[in-house]
Amino acid sequence: MTEFTYEDFDTGRVFAYLAGIEDPYEQRMEERRAAALAEDLKFKGFQSLFRLYRKKRRAEEAPPEGRSRFPDQPLALRTGAWTADGSGVRRRGAHGGMIYACSHPILPVARLRGVDTGLLKVRLAFRRGPGSGWEELLVDARDIASAHKIVDRLSAVGVSVTSGERANALVDYLRDMLDLNQDVIPEVRSVSRMGWNGEGFSPYAQGIAFDSAESFSGLYRAIAQVGSYDAWLAEAREARGYSLTARVVLAASFASVLVEPLGCLPFFVHLWGMDAGTGKTVAQMLGASVWANPAVGQAFFPTFRGTPVGFEMMAGFLHSLPLFLDDLQLAKDRHGNVAFNVYELASGAGKLRSNKALGLNYTPTWANCFITSGESPLVGETDGAGALNRVIEIECRADRRVIRDGRRTANVLRAHYGWAGRAFVSRLLEEGQKERAMALYDGFFAACTQSDTTDKQAMAAAVLLTADALATEWIFRDGRALTAEELGEFLKSREAVSLAGRGYALLCDWVAVNAGKLRGRAELGECYGLVEGNTAYIIRSVFNRVCQENAINPKALLSHLRTRGLIQAGARGYTKTKWMGGQSPNCVWLKLPKNNTEPEDGLPPL
Repeated sequence: MTEFTYEDFDTGRVFAYLAGIEDPYEQRMEERRAAALAEDLKFKGFQSLFRLYRKKRRAEEAPPEGRSRFPDQPLALRTGAWTADGSGVRRRGAHGGMIYACSHPILPVARLRGVDTGLLKVRLAFRRGPGSGWEELLVDARDIASAHKIVDRLSAVGVSVTSGERANALVDYLRDMLDLNQDVIPEVRSVSRMGWNGEGFSPYAQGIAFDSAESFSGLYRAIAQVGSYDAWLAEAREARGYSLTARVVLAASFASVLVEPLGCLPFFVHLWGMDAGTGKTVAQMLGASVWANPAVGQAFFPTFRGTPVGFEMMAGFLHSLPLFLDDLQLAKDRHGNVAFNVYELASGAGKLRSNKALGLNYTPTWANCFITSGESPLVGETDGAGALNRVIEIECRADRRVIRDGRRTANVLRAHYGWAGRAFVSRLLEEGQKERAMALYDGFFAACTQSDTTDKQAMAAAVLLTADALATEWIFRDGRALTAEELGEFLKSREAVSLAGRGYALLCDWVAVNAGKLRGRAELGECYGLVEGNTAYIIRSVFNRVCQENAINPKALLSHLRTRGLIQAGARGYTKTKWMGGQSPNCVWLKLPKNNTEPEDGLPPL
């Protein structure tokens, strides 16, 4: 080290000498020697003064605020201390070396603020070489704020980033670009789902970006206008002319976007039939073509081959648009039972799920119509009233085809689709039309409740009738709007939905089948109870087993039967003892009808 005097320290010559050493190791060694010499010369404050000198020198050497100079760049950004050009992104380090953030052009070009969540996403643009074009990638803002996350998120799509110093530098660069260019980088409102939102109706609302391009890219692209509106309209009018079922399916497709404005619950329209070639699937294609590409097995029209979480996520994404599912038999287990929970989707909300921070993840919701098909009914005799109430089932038979020429119709629909839904929403957004739809719904609901059906069935029917009335006026103009009488043949009666009615019928059948075991004597084999006159005394444990085998809650059924006066019970509970075979077990005292068609006199009707 050069011998310095006290004056050299006092004038700053020592600090200039140390700052000019480029090698960090050599600089640090010389700094230690200078500190020892300063102590010998009794020069106080060496270390603090040297820090201030370095800070002053960095400020003097900092380049003026720069601009990005990427070839064919989509935006020109202020870069501050960063150099951003065709060879990548870099800046000078504290000790004079270069710190590289990325070896190729990359920059943020837009901010997207979620309408539903308020969360921020960032659209990045990058290019890998002179001969390649710009590519875009949408990322969560939190993913580019962490060195660990940015490597996982960006390296998979080809951005040159590795863990360590480069990842940290890229995080700093992107943060600086967002901070320095608040007025340059546009911020737009965005949605991650379709349907009604605070800005209108997606995907048709202007000025609203879609921010789930990767998760639902295929489904989003399927919702488009393709081919000729007139060609589609001619095909739809023809089907409406000869097929009541086709009219119902089209009505259900339009009705899906009315569920939320009318304050109704999600519901199902299910086409079923054992006969092949009835046109069930093509009828669904007709309904799907109102909004999107109706190709079977594709993004907008999948099959039942899926998981509950998958159906939940798809329903949440579509939100207001109808969800089509084909081939119910794909949802059956190895015993032939349908492994599909109607009530989960009809509830309109996904399952609550926690996250790693012990908070709750975003829960998807939806308010739409589900249009399904299969060889068997969607709900069975043992399903609860809630599930039965949410499904309108239409049997399709070979002698009454839903679509006459399925092949030709399917070809037309695959070539022409997506127009009618956009036109319907456009009219619905006009001033006063939602209020008009509500008035129509109220009238149809009142008419439907006059029949022997439940309120939830009447609600679904009223939404269908409202949608079809508006679609007939706005779209088809053929005077073939559905009537309450036409739709009434598909609605379930109160008795069919009632747990007491279905459970009581099942028990009466069970008593008839097991008459030999209802004689009150164990020596004849198993004893399930006793039948005397018009009363069956069923041992409580046997009653519970029969209910459980048929997926019926025993206590709930007993409560219904007691309310209807179909069992005799003590002051408390649902059973009474009955002497049989030398014992007095607790039994359900079930009143039986006098014959196969008439209930016992005095019993309330089911």
